[in-house]
Amino acid sequence: MARYLESQLDFIFFFYGLAFMLLGALCLAFARRLDDDHRPLIRLTGLFGCVHGASEWLDMIALIAGDAGEFLLARAVLMTASFVLLAEAGRQGLQSRGLPVPGPWIFIPILLVIVAVGVADGIWSAKAVARYLLAAPGAIAVGLALFSLRADYPESGRWLMAAVAAGFIGYGLVAGVIVAPAPFWPADVVNQDSFQRLTGVPIQLVRGLLAVMLAALAWAAWGRRVMQTLDYPGYSRHLKRQFIGVLTSLLTILLLGWALTNYLGEIHRQDTETEVAGDAVLLVGSLEREIAIADALVKAFANSPSAQPLLTGADRSSPEAMRALLELDAGAVHAVRSFIVNRSGDIVVSSNGSDKSWLGQPNLRATDWFEQAIRGRAVREFRVDPPDRLRTYLTAYPIRSAEDTIDGVAVLEISLEDLAAVMVRFDQAFFVVDERGVVIITNRNDEYLRTLWPRPGLPRQLLTEQLGAPQRQLMLAHEVFGGGWMEFGGRRSYVLREPIAETQASLVIAVPVKGIFASRLLGIFITLQVAIAALFYFFGLDSGVRDRLQRQLHEELQLRSQDLARQAATDALTGLFNRMTFNERLDKELARSERSGQPFSLIIFDIDYFKEVNDIYGHPMGDQVLIRLSQTVAASVRRSDLLVRWGGEEFALLLADTDAQAAYETAKKLRLLVAHTIFEQVGTVTASFGVAQVLPGDNAETLVARADNALYRAKLNGRNRVELSLPVVDTLELSPTL
Repeated sequence: MARYLESQLDFIFFFYGLAFMLLGALCLAFARRLDDDHRPLIRLTGLFGCVHGASEWLDMIALIAGDAGEFLLARAVLMTASFVLLAEAGRQGLQSRGLPVPGPWIFIPILLVIVAVGVADGIWSAKAVARYLLAAPGAIAVGLALFSLRADYPESGRWLMAAVAAGFIGYGLVAGVIVAPAPFWPADVVNQDSFQRLTGVPIQLVRGLLAVMLAALAWAAWGRRVMQTLDYPGYSRHLKRQFIGVLTSLLTILLLGWALTNYLGEIHRQDTETEVAGDAVLLVGSLEREIAIADALVKAFANSPSAQPLLTGADRSSPEAMRALLELDAGAVHAVRSFIVNRSGDIVVSSNGSDKSWLGQPNLRATDWFEQAIRGRAVREFRVDPPDRLRTYLTAYPIRSAEDTIDGVAVLEISLEDLAAVMVRFDQAFFVVDERGVVIITNRNDEYLRTLWPRPGLPRQLLTEQLGAPQRQLMLAHEVFGGGWMEFGGRRSYVLREPIAETQASLVIAVPVKGIFASRLLGIFITLQVAIAALFYFFGLDSGVRDRLQRQLHEELQLRSQDLARQAATDALTGLFNRMTFNERLDKELARSERSGQPFSLIIFDIDYFKEVNDIYGHPMGDQVLIRLSQTVAASVRRSDLLVRWGGEEFALLLADTDAQAAYETAKKLRLLVAHTIFEQVGTVTASFGVAQVLPGDNAETLVARADNALYRAKLNGRNRVELSLPVVDTLELSPTL
């Protein structure tokens, strides 16, 4: 599991950065809607989220494309800047709650310490110090400040603020305490490596999950605040559905994106492993063919009928014959030298007749390969002979007597330079290492004669030092067996080690995972696009719902306003317009009549003996009479006329563009209509009418007074009649017609 999660670091960095960017965008959006002391805390936290998310994506790019000193420095500066924003957010948050905190000047000595550590001990140490001095206290301060804000939320939302605060405090611990390894306490004890060894989980995964949790909780807390501010049940339900939908969708997208990324990477991974295995077979085969010939020749030397008599001195002609054979075969395989050594370690015959030593040693008893061969073991080893760094392959085989005793050793040493010259043209990085892990053949000149992995058993004076090569950091952290994905020279690579048959040497091929990460990057890019599309959809949907809600609320307010206006303008019992509406309309008619000279008239009427109706039948039945009468009269007048309830059992009718004679005729018809209307339980009732036409110089009071006086005369003259307030006109009928 640990190795698998380590191979997923690119995707972990991706969703880690995405979660912090989402948190930052949410906080910045929230801050724009705040108008209180909390705004600096939320805004700076949002800026931290955006900057830190970008920093994590740069770490992902470094993992994919490789790192460099300048890029590492730029990432360290960006990471430190994000932590400064986080610490400042915490400082201002605590300050707004009235707690004593230092001013912004505190960052000057902190940054100076970080720079000093970076200059003295490297960028990784500086990053560790930045996490200790900025990330840990900053995140904890933000958590404490947010925890103090929970009182501003309703009871149901306080636990969300407490959870957000706890999330920031937890992030402060995992991001500000568990740091990259550094050569000082506590970074040399409590660090990312020790955490992964203890839990099997990369700390980046824990930080990423905390970032996702923080974004989700922050959004939920803000949603609670919006619900509190905009108390509308429909929108509250929408926010809950949207929250669940976004979380479910993002989780699904990330899981599917992770699967897609792994699938694309696995395709390239399998292709790479297959290709590397084929390359290893090709290279190892080339070496094995070369040494197989040498092994066969040296075995032929040892089994030659001339070899054993030469060692015992029984045949004096053997040296010349054996020398000729050695010279012939040595020339066939480009041998550096071939010779026969007796049991005492002395060279008795050599392909070079004048050469009676090996590397200046006249006696070979103390050499390792001779000791192994004289014991009956075949020797096969790769060598680099100083001072010319000549790469050779030495093979030795024991010479046995007829009694199966070992009398000497046949030795052949061939040059590998021609083979190496061909092999270095190979594209992929490869390294032929001897039994000590020292590189003897490679197509990477900088790595020649280096050890690829730590070898504690080697003496301090390594071969590289003997030959004057500079010491550098080892390419591998440990010895490799078989194939695997690991750090090779600071880059994630696929490393395969293949043994070379019957030797202690092996071939190591290293292929950087750049191609694999490029394939995985495609999956990450697709995941990012789908996630952004989903977020745009949900937030666009929220905007649409919010706009629709605003329109709905506006319409409801308009309807409520219209209803209130209608209630203010109408009589609650009859539904007719009331006296306030009448006064407004009368003023308008007076003004229009004054401008145009057109007449209009006013009729005031009431029900005769209405008190007796209430006394006999009760007020509810009296109300029914008023309602029925108002409906009956309203259905009989023009739409341009205004019928109002004047008060009690009294009504008024304002007739536009109507003179006194027409108004008088209208009143007569209404009198007859009322008199012939049957009212439930009551039977019939009558009404008296007073009519007045507007005259020059009239105002509202004088016109109403004249109409009211006419009504009064109708009452005095016996009721159930119409009276007109005008100079006497002979043609007018002033008595009611029954």
